[in-house]
Amino acid sequence: MRQSKPLVLRLLPALLLIFFIAACTRNDEPAPNPQSNSGTEVVVIASDPSPPDHVVEYAKDDPNEDPSDNESPHPNKTSTTSEVGLGGGIGGGGGGGGSRGGYLLRRYRVSGASSAENVEEADPATPGMNWAEAEDNAARLEAKRGSETVGVFPLKHTNVNAKVSGTLAGTTVTQTFTNPYKEVIEAVYTFPLPGDSAINHFVMQAGDRRIVGVVRPRAEAKKIYEEAKARGRTATLLTQNRPNVFTQSVANIEVGGEVKVEITYYQSLKYENGRFEYMFPMTLGPRYRGGSGSHEVAPDADGDDTEDYNEVVLPPGMRSGMDIDLTLEIEAGLPIDITRTRSLAHEVDINLQREGNAVVTLSKLDAVPNRDFVLRWGIAAKQPSVGVLTHNDERGQFMSLQVQPQLDPADADVTPRELTFIMDVSGSMSGSPSQMSKEVIRKTLDHLKPDDIFNIVYFASGNGQVFDSPQANTPENISAAKDFLAKSSASGGTEMLAGLQRALKAEHDPRHLQIYAFLTDGYIGDENAIFETIKQDGRDARFFSFGIGSSVNRHLIDGIAEHGQGRAIYCLPRDGEYAEGAVQEFYNAIDMPVLCDIDIDWNGLEVESAYPSKFNDLFAAQPLSLMARYRGSGEHTINVNGRVGARHVSYPVKLNLDAAADNPAIATLWARQKIADLSNQGVGDESRFEQEITNVALDFNLMSRYTSFVAVDESRIVGDGRPMTVWQPVEMPEGVTFKGDSRPIEQGRVYEIASWGLKVGETPDGRVIVIEVKDGTPGAEAGMQPGQVIEKINGLDVSTLDRLESLLLQSQARIEVETSLTDEGQVVEAKFKLPELKAE
Repeated sequence: MRQSKPLVLRLLPALLLIFFIAACTRNDEPAPNPQSNSGTEVVVIASDPSPPDHVVEYAKDDPNEDPSDNESPHPNKTSTTSEVGLGGGIGGGGGGGGSRGGYLLRRYRVSGASSAENVEEADPATPGMNWAEAEDNAARLEAKRGSETVGVFPLKHTNVNAKVSGTLAGTTVTQTFTNPYKEVIEAVYTFPLPGDSAINHFVMQAGDRRIVGVVRPRAEAKKIYEEAKARGRTATLLTQNRPNVFTQSVANIEVGGEVKVEITYYQSLKYENGRFEYMFPMTLGPRYRGGSGSHEVAPDADGDDTEDYNEVVLPPGMRSGMDIDLTLEIEAGLPIDITRTRSLAHEVDINLQREGNAVVTLSKLDAVPNRDFVLRWGIAAKQPSVGVLTHNDERGQFMSLQVQPQLDPADADVTPRELTFIMDVSGSMSGSPSQMSKEVIRKTLDHLKPDDIFNIVYFASGNGQVFDSPQANTPENISAAKDFLAKSSASGGTEMLAGLQRALKAEHDPRHLQIYAFLTDGYIGDENAIFETIKQDGRDARFFSFGIGSSVNRHLIDGIAEHGQGRAIYCLPRDGEYAEGAVQEFYNAIDMPVLCDIDIDWNGLEVESAYPSKFNDLFAAQPLSLMARYRGSGEHTINVNGRVGARHVSYPVKLNLDAAADNPAIATLWARQKIADLSNQGVGDESRFEQEITNVALDFNLMSRYTSFVAVDESRIVGDGRPMTVWQPVEMPEGVTFKGDSRPIEQGRVYEIASWGLKVGETPDGRVIVIEVKDGTPGAEAGMQPGQVIEKINGLDVSTLDRLESLLLQSQARIEVETSLTDEGQVVEAKFKLPELKAE
């Protein structure tokens, strides 16, 4: 009988193979950097477009890594260099081309089942993040380092508790961060709050210890936080990136520990058309940064770019694992009209209590924070035409005043109007926002007056216009405009400034009143460039901004209306009346009289300062609102003066300054309004009022662009000062699907094919994309549109602009152009026959 080999010898080939694989795996993992004090950083960033059943993951490069090491070892790995935490294709609103130094780690195919076992690894390669299934069949994120799953993301829950008293609202937001990992972590979370919120209270709770935060100049607060983090203390830092965007950093959360952060703010409620509105934003859309015309942003004293920030946004259908609950107590002081009370985007329970009071609770079935919460309610009794609240303390006397002037409809301006739609057709508008925008325009066109004229300007990576000049309101022109809307699609980047400049420079009829209707989700990173252009070049035109989507950039939407002497109108996908309501609001504004050139005659009342310092024009059904610091008491009569058309008007207003004198929030809101007023004056010269804003914020314990809240638990040491940093993602706004390539065109890499009426540009990864199609040219007649990627010329691959130019120079007779366009997750390919190029 043949003797078998010893077991060790039989297993030797397998053992050698295992050792070889293990060695290769070790070599693929980056070595820890002993000189780095920042610890390990875990961040997830998603890329689109991918097939719907794919998820693409990114992680942050080691800052000390040799850039040459980022060369892709396999076809799916890419290098990216833009400012945002998004992969190259994530829609017009935000992508801009990938994370700062991010690279592709792993691609998974996610099935519809409910366990992590059904996540099929389609591309086993570099270690990085991992995806797992959540209980609702939507994917949830897990952080992964090497082959080790280190846990889920740290933000477990957000609680919102708000209380309305008359025209004021106070809100406390409690964010609960946990540490499910095996080492101490730092959690970083960028999130929205209302743009007019006056944040004046900040508390950190670590275990049974409550530490009240303090306001410090931004650089000082950051230094306190970083020093505490390095000493292993639990600390929190809240910074402002925009008036409506903030970043929360929580350092040294112990293993298995929990830290709660409470943020309290006050605001004046919006009141229009006899209804109050309370809004709480729940997520951020990814911002598009870069491309032609964007402004450089200077860093502040501590080297931070206060205008920039990195939001980490999940792709559609993905969940972060965080949920939210919300309770709103309303003490209206007058009976609530339940028939005029509506939640525009969420299921709520409304509990009517004693007269004038109600408790509104967000349904537990609606706890996904992927769209703004908006509640509107009416008052059963007639609302007083004058509302005044006051507060006295050691800092002085403060007043909140709301006046509702009664305008005569007979004074309406009858001047013929020129209406220019400025339509965002970038990738972030794909899905329901694009359809909503088209529906609003269609319904607005149906209500034009006979003497009105109109045009449509559109923008994405490039821009264009439907007509060369404004057209009369005829059935033929309306039909042509609606035909354009039916055929248009949303893709590409959001070069909003170039689109605005085109609309302003287009041919206009000086005999008509110029009105612009700006329709967008507002997902850009340089709002001030838009505000400055409207202020400088808008002349006497009015800008009405339409915020289209479930969670839009209200800082931009409100700012366009404020700087453009118009109104902001919001359209939410879940509001079944959005189109009719928006068009009615718009025409109510432009068809009714407007109070212009407003000023206040205080008639002997000693007023130290009142804000806003300059009033915008007042439309019908809008109240005049202001905050003032004054000296005096008792009853006074002031006069609101203005102009309606060519007629000067004056409205006497009686005030009783002693009737409601115990409202501490009034002082806070006055200071916040002063900061907002100074910021508006400083558009275009952001540092002009830096010191004055800082002083006001410190005096009134307020968050601002130049001040931050910081809290440190000095009672014990939690870690070694090198926590693992985990960036908490936010949900993609509901209804946003993204399509097309949002990456900015490299500066100087634009090529014009004049014979076809095309402008094309080269993206950072070398793709050639159509950025403009001129009307009435062969390109437009063939059906080409911005956002299409030119793949082939006469069957030959196009990889760069240089290659495109070479192929075109070699071509004779008619030329076949092959393109692709990602539409709702599907790649749409097309071929176009275009004429021979003419000599330039």
